[in-house]
Amino acid sequence: MVCQGTSAPDQRIRLASFTCLHEIAQAYYSKLPAYMGEIFNVSVKAINEDAEEVALQAVEFWSTLCDIELDLEDDDDPSEAVNHHFITAATPHLVPVLLKQLTKQEEDQELDESSWNIAMAAGTCLGLMARTAQEAIVPLVMPFVQENISKCAGPADWRCREAATFAFGSILEGPSQSSLADTVRQAMGFLLQAMKDPNPYVRDTTAWTIGRVFEFQHDASNTEVPPLITQETLPQVVQVLLASLQDEVHIAIRVCDAIGRLAEGFMGASDNTSLLSGFFKEIITVLLSTAQRQDPSQMDSTRLQISAFEAINDLVRAAAKDTMDTVGQLIPVFLQEIQKTCGMTAQTNEQREKQAELQGQLCGVLQVLIQKLSEEDPRDKTSHKAAVLQYADQIMDTLLRVFNSGSATSVHEEAMLAVGAFTYACGRAFSKYLPMFYPYLRTGLMNHKEWQVCLTTVGTLGDVARNVESDLMPYCDELVHLLIHNLGSNDVHRSIKPQILSTIGDVALQVGEGFEKYLEPVKRMLHQAMSLSVQQAAQNQDDDFLDYNNELRIGILEAYSGIFQGLGPAKAEANMKDQVPVIIEFANSIGKDQHMDDTVVRNCVNLLGDILSTVPSTAAVLQRYAHGDWEKLLGFCNENSHLQDDTQWALSVIQNAAGRA
Repeated sequence: MVCQGTSAPDQRIRLASFTCLHEIAQAYYSKLPAYMGEIFNVSVKAINEDAEEVALQAVEFWSTLCDIELDLEDDDDPSEAVNHHFITAATPHLVPVLLKQLTKQEEDQELDESSWNIAMAAGTCLGLMARTAQEAIVPLVMPFVQENISKCAGPADWRCREAATFAFGSILEGPSQSSLADTVRQAMGFLLQAMKDPNPYVRDTTAWTIGRVFEFQHDASNTEVPPLITQETLPQVVQVLLASLQDEVHIAIRVCDAIGRLAEGFMGASDNTSLLSGFFKEIITVLLSTAQRQDPSQMDSTRLQISAFEAINDLVRAAAKDTMDTVGQLIPVFLQEIQKTCGMTAQTNEQREKQAELQGQLCGVLQVLIQKLSEEDPRDKTSHKAAVLQYADQIMDTLLRVFNSGSATSVHEEAMLAVGAFTYACGRAFSKYLPMFYPYLRTGLMNHKEWQVCLTTVGTLGDVARNVESDLMPYCDELVHLLIHNLGSNDVHRSIKPQILSTIGDVALQVGEGFEKYLEPVKRMLHQAMSLSVQQAAQNQDDDFLDYNNELRIGILEAYSGIFQGLGPAKAEANMKDQVPVIIEFANSIGKDQHMDDTVVRNCVNLLGDILSTVPSTAAVLQRYAHGDWEKLLGFCNENSHLQDDTQWALSVIQNAAGRA
């Protein structure tokens, strides 16, 4: 009946019928095989012949089916529905239909991000089909691309060039890198040349496609395929991208994203230098200039500014050692930019939103700069923290000014994250800033309504504790009280509570024996958290519940680990030995999992190692629980090589303790 409705004389009925088909596909996927032939015929007819509103819904049916089958492909649960691979079967027949729709663009649609039409819907569906059908889609799309990407016979042929570029960009995610390597390498010349196309829509789509090429096909650390970007090709790539930053704002925004993707592709290739190093300073300079561009539409100017800063973030994250001097020189530049935003006067809500977005982005860049300069080389423990510390007072003064400016929630989050990064650059020397920073730390912990701010503040408290160590002790009475209150409060978002537990472990580890006076209320809260976790595990809830329960478990395990290690042998023996049977029972509940989580298992095994090394007499307690489900965790670590390095010490301690007992 629903399929019959798709050919009803009334357009509203046809539209409603295709909408029903989406919902039927989502709710009754397993029942579809008997009807797919008819659904294919009516949907293709609608896409080719019906009003655009109906055609959009027909395309959306296939996009919905792609989403369903991608979810089924990712799901390891054999009890879930069987994947019938409808998309793989339909690909040879549906792709030509979708390609025809790509030339039905609307004039100037690239200027409006909210626009949606049959060309955009078809391209989106093509991208989903590429992720589902993978390599099978390439030979179906490439003839269309090759035929149309350079077509210039008449003024309307921009539609063909844009459609071909859109089609190519849409199929880059899904097929393997090796299957597309030669095609992409040949296409790069066309794409770079197309950045000078007379039609701005073609240039916009080309910039988007180049970004997709870098995202899915450029990985300098992958030695299995020849590199896409080489010493010979990079100069032209950089030259074209930097020149295109002067293009119309909407195109420049796409180019910023492409530059960021280009930088990401060099991450992990080399620590000391990279091909990008020789262009690093030039690219940063042009991006900083781009961020200052003014446009008649202030909203577009703000978007371009933020896009330029995001590209700088990506470049800094990927920066090699030989560019660290340039990275360090950016700190005073961005401190000055943040200070400018603090002095802005916003009259309207729209202006305040733009100011907050910009201020948050600037704090985010500062955080990335500090993190990069604070990274230690694992080989020689060297870093470039000195480049941060020479501006330490200015950094903290600027961030305190942001906190004090009454900015929006998002800004406080970014500023908190920047403080967290700054603590690692300062180490224990951050203690000098605690009296000034503490009021904002306390306010963030009490900000239950804006839970993201509270969550970020809890994480920053952990950063502070790890770096100032016992210098945090004078503040602990109130801090621990606030953490315990938040754990027990129904007004506090549940996502914060696992992080609170982990932070309690950080604080306990750093203040050592000074944490003894907080043990009773903390142990009560840990017992309640364990009971909740065991109860949730037994209920076998959906994936969201399982993910949350694993986060809760990690928080509990990290809290106990910090407490045992922080108290030391004597205090742990006196105050925590009674907790060991409860912890082992908790480990038993984790051992019952059908699908074990690596992080949970690693933390649980390491906690048992911490307990045994801190309080050796607990070996006898562990022996009483021999052959329990907790022992499955040991086997899981031994069977998975990626866990062995992280748990080898704990496994050895547990094995020795079992021998002694």
